[in-house]
Amino acid sequence: MSAPTLQPDPVDEAAAQPGRDSVELQLCAIWRKLLDRQDVGVHDDFFELGGHSLLAIKHVVEIRKHFKIDITVSDLIGTRTIAELAPIVRQGGSREQGPLVRLQVGTSGVPVYAFPPVSGTVLVYPQVARAVGTAHTFWALQSSGLNPGEEPLGSIEEIAAHFIRAMRTVHPDGTPWHLLGYSMGGLIAFEVARQLRAAGERVGLVGLLDTRTTVEPSDDPDFALRALLFRGLRLELDVDWLRSLTPEERSAVLLEKAHAAGTVPADFDAERLRRMIDMYQHNLDALAGYEVGPFDGRLVLYRVTDRAMEPENYPEDLGWTEFAAEVTVTAVPGDHFTMIEPGNVEALAAAIRADLTDLAELTELT
Repeated sequence: MSAPTLQPDPVDEAAAQPGRDSVELQLCAIWRKLLDRQDVGVHDDFFELGGHSLLAIKHVVEIRKHFKIDITVSDLIGTRTIAELAPIVRQGGSREQGPLVRLQVGTSGVPVYAFPPVSGTVLVYPQVARAVGTAHTFWALQSSGLNPGEEPLGSIEEIAAHFIRAMRTVHPDGTPWHLLGYSMGGLIAFEVARQLRAAGERVGLVGLLDTRTTVEPSDDPDFALRALLFRGLRLELDVDWLRSLTPEERSAVLLEKAHAAGTVPADFDAERLRRMIDMYQHNLDALAGYEVGPFDGRLVLYRVTDRAMEPENYPEDLGWTEFAAEVTVTAVPGDHFTMIEPGNVEALAAAIRADLTDLAELTELT
């Protein structure tokens, strides 16, 4: 079978290309804070964006503090871009070995936490974080098993408990917990909220981004590969042709195309690719075994208006009223996939901001 002719567009090095893994995303957040600008890409030059020697020193301090590694000003000057700096951070034993990824530094003391979809990565959230704004520090969490030395967790309950332990290391005492989740991430947010309430914690916003109470297992044996291609690597390649290759050939092709498209970092290797594919299946298995239980709090379901992709029998509340004490359904533009893309994410973020503001005002009154 011949190779497909459809190839991704070449990378525009002049564009502000966003981070492609958790390290690059966190470095982008640090640069945005230091340089006081939002248009930071992984190929941008720190000094051409307005950096100078004093900011370089502050940059080194931020990296040491955030990633717990030893890095020097000469490392920064010698690399200049996030794409060049990120491998040094990874090799230095960065805090990528853990689920927490800080995407935005906020001005208030109440953070927002966002949980991963079936891919297990945080890559769906940077545009959400930026659109929501800087009133809240925005943390995203990635699934265990994506990084070397990590084992995937077998149930939604275990995943939620693991995430709570990580969040407690950064969560300010006495502040409410604001939780968001896109797709499968909404089920994790829901279970996190249940466990926090059971522990006597004050839960604020529990926002479900077009999340259903049940997820039917896929009968497509290539689902994980398709999901990785189209959502993770953003490549349009023929799946049947890929399946005709040996595992080694397939990995080599995917890495070559992803590197050329700029959707993975330059030091992304076959082992990381395998873990990404496996993560889809691990999370699907966890979803299949999860039974939604009662929640004595309020949920906000951000429900898409474009439902052409849905079966006709999906209820307006996607089944949540049966399990929560209160459910608010908020309409947002787009379909399940485009709701978090530019053009639609701004309206979603505005709705999230409004809910966070309402909860803050309610807290002040009580």
